Amino acid sequence: WVQGFSNKNFGFINNQTACYPCGNYILFLDIETKKTTVLQCETGQVGAFAANGNSQVLAFSDRKLNPIIYIYTFPELNKLTELKGNAQLDYTLLAFSFTGPYLASYSSIPEFVLSVWNWQENRLLCSESQPGVTATSLSFNPMNWQQLCFVNESSITIWHIEKNNDEHHLKRNPVKLPDEQGSVSPQEDLFFPVTRSEDPYHGPDLPVSAVAGLV
Repeated sequence: WVQGFSNKNFGFINNQTACYPCGNYILFLDIETKKTTVLQCETGQVGAFAANGNSQVLAFSDRKLNPIIYIYTFPELNKLTELKGNAQLDYTLLAFSFTGPYLASYSSIPEFVLSVWNWQENRLLCSESQPGVTATSLSFNPMNWQQLCFVNESSITIWHIEKNNDEHHLKRNPVKLPDEQGSVSPQEDLFFPVTRSEDPYHGPDLPVSAVAGLV
């Protein structure tokens, strides 16, 4: 009655148990004993999904109006908390940090909002809207929870989570990708001219703001 594997992501909840969503359920497969455990989403179909093997917790959203993100423990399958954001239709991606109680989420149309949560405290730390941007991948830096890699169909962005006491803010840092020939164009320097060299022959390089029209 619950079989099959969709094209959605899966993950390891511990060293020997893989888990993945299927319809209205999360399936847990012990790769040694081949035993399967099932967790039902009480409100219908499972939407976005993520697992954290370090903390042995999983997160998934439901697919209904004003969806909710649920956090469960494994193997007890006890519900720890419910995260209620401003998404109206659906969450498309969830990602746990490797260290710390942090979860990133991305909602679909109409908001297209990237959010970072402290799931232990049930608190939204910060969020940023990207109208019309469809994400394909979302992941934390394994060594630094304050860096998020966000991938869409045409670009890669590293989001930095700036922190000041209890205030958090997302700062965008686009990654320059190579062109069709594999070459990367040099990054534009707004302070010094492009012709800057380490050992200038015609005298020192001046900042762009100091150039007064004289050659």
